[in-house]
Amino acid sequence: MSPPSLKVLEERLRGRGTDDEESVKKRLDQADKEMAFAKEDGAHDRIIVNDNLDTAYQQVEGWVVDGGKFGGQG
Repeated sequence: MSPPSLKVLEERLRGRGTDDEESVKKRLDQADKEMAFAKEDGAHDRIIVNDNLDTAYQQVEGWVVDGGKFGGQG
């Protein structure tokens, strides 16, 4: 799961108002590292960008549940 961009993530974090400035900076720094790593070949099987909740949910559900077949079993 990935935010659309660091800018969007920052807007979300600041919009919640639950983290102090130091925490926001730490979270953004970590997210930057994770997003860079995710671009490396073979880092992840799939990356789902959370830019629209319904779409992201459907992608996760389809990937995890495999259309109700649970990996071909059923």
